[in-house]
Amino acid sequence: MTRYEAFIEKDWKEVGLANLLVARTRENGATDYAMFLVDLFCLGVKDAFHETGMTEGELREFVAERLPDEFRERFHPACAKKMIEGALAYAESLGFAPHRDFRKARKVLSGIDAADCPQEFTYGRDGRPCYIRGANDSEERVDRVLAILEAKCGPEGFDFEDPEAAEKDAAEFARENLQDWLEEQDDTVPEFYEFSGIVTGMLLCPAMIQPLKIMEELWPPPGRIWKDEAEAQQFADLLMNYWNEVNSLILYSISPAAKPGETCIDIWEEDFGEDDGPGYLEALRNWAAGVMRATKVWPKECAQLLTRSDLAPHWELIRLFAKLEEPGNSARIDAMRKESPPRMLGPSLMTIARALRQPLPE
Repeated sequence: MTRYEAFIEKDWKEVGLANLLVARTRENGATDYAMFLVDLFCLGVKDAFHETGMTEGELREFVAERLPDEFRERFHPACAKKMIEGALAYAESLGFAPHRDFRKARKVLSGIDAADCPQEFTYGRDGRPCYIRGANDSEERVDRVLAILEAKCGPEGFDFEDPEAAEKDAAEFARENLQDWLEEQDDTVPEFYEFSGIVTGMLLCPAMIQPLKIMEELWPPPGRIWKDEAEAQQFADLLMNYWNEVNSLILYSISPAAKPGETCIDIWEEDFGEDDGPGYLEALRNWAAGVMRATKVWPKECAQLLTRSDLAPHWELIRLFAKLEEPGNSARIDAMRKESPPRMLGPSLMTIARALRQPLPE
């Protein structure tokens, strides 16, 4: 007698996207399974693959790896088939075909009767197709999906969301808010680019430095007198948002997925106009001064940063930028740029980061 079971991600109702696994075990103990990525909002079966001839033990290991216990729940096999068939029909009505491997993967469903499922499923979001861009969707794929939806539903007949773009917008908004806040402070508080350097230096330290420790540096004892709790919380929120942004920038820049020329310095030359060359250099100087300031404020935590001989040439460059106004430093920086290989601020910082931080997993 063949036995079926299914598992699904717990949050599928909220996000409209479900990793769904269906397995069948035969009398001889051989197990087949299929994994489906089901988009209930728009595209139907976005991905599918299957495997045959596994043991039950191998299946359990696979389920635990791909759908950890805290994120999965059991699902009636008949409901799994009913959900998939409904998503397929909805997507096909919009002009989308299932993933090319679905025809093979659907064999696992062949002995299941969808009519045995007591649940009803809805497709689309709020009565409309909603295409949510996936992490691996190229610009070409996005354009193709949007063209199909516009042709079928009209320009206003569907929704489109790009989570990555929204995340970038939120990060930029947090950055701008911090810049505005710092500009309103008195002269004892560093401007944005020096503040960014301090945060970067803190994050590079091998020993953990708590983000709020920066307040002790900005406002030495007795500390800042806040107007009220809301003002103190505002700064804490701005700090944590920016801290996380810089941390992500560092981790991504040293990951295998990083593009050539990636940097983990939060200074972008395009933010400065053609006539603002000195402004860009001044921003780099202030940033480098902030990094060096962090190493002086927390010498114990940052000791390894400065004592490793393999990192010494790169720290030399940061020190030169931090004191760019001193005679000879600008010429020395230009000479380093002409070395083979050239020594430049962005790559030097990434070398330091690679030596002291673990990259994001692939």
